[in-house]
This record gives sequence, structure tokens and C-alpha cells, in this order.
Amino acid sequence: SPTQSAEVQGAFAERVLEIVQQTGQAPSKMQMMELREMVSQDYRFAILRQTQIRADRMKTKIEDQFAQGGWDTAFNDFLTDLVTFPAAFIKGPVVRRQRALGWRTVNGRTRVEAIERLGPECERVDPFRIYPEPGISNLNEGYLFEHHRLSRTELSELIGVPGYDDAAIRKVLDTGNGQSWINEDVELQKDEEERKYYSYMRPTTEFDALEFWGKVSGKMLIEWGMTEDEVPDSAREYDANVWIVGNYVIKAVLNYDPLGEKPYSKTSFIKCPGAFWGKGIPEIIEDLQGVCNAAARALVNNMGIASGPQVEVNLERIPPNEDITQLSPWKIWQTVNDPVGSSAPAIRFTQPDSRASELMAVYEKFSRLADDHSGIPAYVYGDLNVQGAGRTSSGLSMLMGAAGKGIRQVVMHIDSDIVKPIVQRQFVYNMRYDDDESIKGDVEVVAKGAINLAVKETVNVRRIEFLNATANPFDIEIIGKDGRAAILREVAKGLQMSVDDVVPSREKSVYDQQQTALAMAAMPQQTQQALPAPTDASGAPKGGMEGNTVTNRVSGAA
Repeated sequence: SPTQSAEVQGAFAERVLEIVQQTGQAPSKMQMMELREMVSQDYRFAILRQTQIRADRMKTKIEDQFAQGGWDTAFNDFLTDLVTFPAAFIKGPVVRRQRALGWRTVNGRTRVEAIERLGPECERVDPFRIYPEPGISNLNEGYLFEHHRLSRTELSELIGVPGYDDAAIRKVLDTGNGQSWINEDVELQKDEEERKYYSYMRPTTEFDALEFWGKVSGKMLIEWGMTEDEVPDSAREYDANVWIVGNYVIKAVLNYDPLGEKPYSKTSFIKCPGAFWGKGIPEIIEDLQGVCNAAARALVNNMGIASGPQVEVNLERIPPNEDITQLSPWKIWQTVNDPVGSSAPAIRFTQPDSRASELMAVYEKFSRLADDHSGIPAYVYGDLNVQGAGRTSSGLSMLMGAAGKGIRQVVMHIDSDIVKPIVQRQFVYNMRYDDDESIKGDVEVVAKGAINLAVKETVNVRRIEFLNATANPFDIEIIGKDGRAAILREVAKGLQMSVDDVVPSREKSVYDQQQTALAMAAMPQQTQQALPAPTDASGAPKGGMEGNTVTNRVSGAA
């Protein structure tokens, strides 16, 4: 910013003045350029350190809010929806009243007490209760309805929450005017009064609420209780959030998001371009699943038929008192002579053929096709019966890496459509409403789920092997300190700690070199001549003017 540029210029002028006072001579043009760059780098590092501290504090704040707001439960339920339904939803942050345990000290002893607070929460949204505007492809294009089933307790807890109309909620609780708008299929033969009673007047323990997000005219918002200061133009359309229970509007507020976005996030296991709903695993393998089910039913039927013989009985040769419905080992059959004089036996046994192996082969074939279509092979979730390349550790690792591409694609959907938007909304919430100024700053949210999934442990193993193989003077002379530091930084990323605390960044290395050069510029010439010559990565002294550039310039200036 202009203010920061002025501060850099002031610091640069002070450093030049110090050099002039120490050496009695103004720096050369080249030294002035180097000095300006060093001062700028110093200022940038100071800003980066401060912003990193603020970003870490914001990260800790959001982690605490997610832990208190039910993020883990919501995300686990979301994953179940993701692999089951055409789309899965998470809503948040939504400010609600929370009950929690509080602790206070009384006479030196810790006491527990129940406290209530307003805090942001995240929740999984049932895909069967989401009603988007027809024809849209994402949540922020048109309007959106969400259906809520609220108990009397849940509805009463909305009293006192900012944005809700306490008087309207109390009227709903008093009159019970909140019958289900889904189950209003009253018999047609009932008269009008009876239908009215069943539809509107009967008290209930649950209330159906419709939550609306979208454009609403200013005139309607004013009728629902908003002031003209909030809605200055009744003819305009405003992004609003409206709740209605029965005939009462219990909430009508403007969308609190600065960009007018809805507090919902959605993604699908497989996205369909231009469509709101995607595809889940059951829809992807629906045809193959039908074949597997048919093969399983035929297998069970065949196993039942082939489990025993089919019996043919000549009733003409069986006495009237003989029981032909029961078979038992060592049973003795009483027979009479064949009236036609035939010598054929009175009882014949025929064993049906078993087709279990053929039907199992059909089932296994289409089951493997389902694995290929879904992108989740059986060996990914623990099936040890792997043939071919999967029988060796390296071959199985290759197969797992290839199968992980589809899973990484799904993780990328979760990163871009779920994690990043929700964390971004939580960040905006804290920036707008949190009183702690030490956590605030201009940052960008980066979701790293897919990146971390792609970084395998074997990659770090290969990097460590490469470092060990190149730990000799010849390779170090080729790679140099910068190249070896780059590999060390990548290895340190797997340690789940700050990389800059282990291996200095390139900017930090350049900064240190510039600080050293500046310190040398302030030394007397005799002291500089006593210093050892600069060396390269292998420890050998640098030759030519390139290695002695700083020393020569300083000597000339002195």
C-alpha cells in the first residue's frame, strides 16, 4: 500500500544514512539497489510473520468453532449421503442457541454450571428435504426451499435468537397452527369444515417449517416486519431468508452474506455438467447390481432345487395307507403288482443338476464390472483375493495408485464444493462479528485434502533415498545447497510441522545473504580482508569475480 511503501522508503533512507556515517562515503548505485532490495525483503518478512500469526490464530478459532458446532458429525453423515444419493448437502455456519458446560471457581474449587450461548453450527441436510428452483445447476443461481420438522422444544428454542419473530413463534406454539403441509391428503368425502379442522386447527407436537432463500420483493419484506431502513425501496428484489410455519412468518431477514450466497454446500460423487443433481454409487452400478441380484436369486433357487432328489411315484402300485409326502433314511415302501404287468419301479428318483459354479461366475463377473464402473475396486477396501499384478506388494501398490485416481477426484469435489466454501463462510463470519482483532486479516482458504491424499508415504521414502544417494561432494557440487534444500523442504512437509522451522525458505536464505553483505559493507576494509574467502556448496573456494563480487564492491566503496 502507499503507506507501507512510504515506510519502506523511510527505512531505506535510515540505512543509507547509517552507512554514510560509518564509512564516510555514499554507497554506489549498485549498492543502493541491493540495499533497497534488502530493506524491502526485511519489510516483507516482517509482514509475512505477522500475517502468519494472524492466519494461525484464525485457523485455531475456526477449529474450535467446528468442534463446538458439530462439524465432525455433520461431515460423517454427509459422506454417507455422498456415496448413496445423487447429491449431498452441508449447511453452515448457522447461528443457534447452544447449551454447554461452564466452569467457575468458588472458594478455590472448580464448579460446573450449565451455560447458554449463541454460536455457529454445521449440519447435514437431508437431500429429500431440499427443493431447488427447477432448471438451476448450482445452489446460488435461483431460490431454494428446505423443509424442517420442528418439535415444540426446537421451535421454542428459536425464541430470543436474533432474526426470529418471538411474537409469531409464540402464536404458533399457542395455536398449534403448524400441521404438515406434506400429509394433508384428507379424504375427499369429508366436508369442508372437517377438512379445515384436520388441516389447520388440530394441535400437533411437530411443526412443519419452510425455509426460503432467494429473491423477495421489498414490499413483502416490509409486510413481514422489516423496516424501511433495512428495505429502502419496496419495488426492488432483495436476497432474503424467510421462515414460514403454517400461516405465520417467524423470520424474515436479508441474506447476511455480503455476496448474497446461501449457507449451503453441495457436491456429488459424480457430477453431471449443467445439472443440479449428480450420480451416487447406487445409480452408477444400478444395471450391474440388477444382474448380480438376478444371479444371486437364481443361485439360491438352484441350490434349493438341487439340494435333494425329485421323486416320481406310480400311485397304481402304492397301497392306500402309504404316506408318500415324507422321505426318511431307510424307509421301506410297500408296493403292489403293476396292473399292466410292467417291471418299472414304483418310485423313481431324479437328481436335478447344480448350476452353482456357472451362476457364481456370472455374479463375480458383474461384481467386478461394478467395481470398475464405480471406481472402487474390492482390494481398496480390504479384499485380499487379488489376482495378477496385485499378488505382489509393488503390483498392489500400483493398482492402489491407479484406483486412487477416482477417489482423489471425489476428494477434490469435497475440497472445492464443501470444505473451502464452509471454511470461507466461517472466516467471513469471524471477520464480521468476532471482537478479536488479532485473528483478522486478508487470507485465502486452501483445501488440501486431495493434495495430502496424493502425497504417499512412498514418495517421501524415495526422496530420503535420493538424499542419501547424493550425500557426497560430487553430487552436492551439481545439486548445490538450493537443490538439496528444496528436497529437504518436501520431506519436511510430511512431518506435520512448519517447514520453515526446519529448512529456511529460499527467500529467507536470500535475506540472510543480503544481511551478511550489508554487515560486511559496514565493516572496515582491514577486517574484510581478514575474513575467509567465500565457498561454494562443496566447500571449495569460489574463483573469479563472481564469488568476490560483494567483497570487491565493498572494498571499492571503502
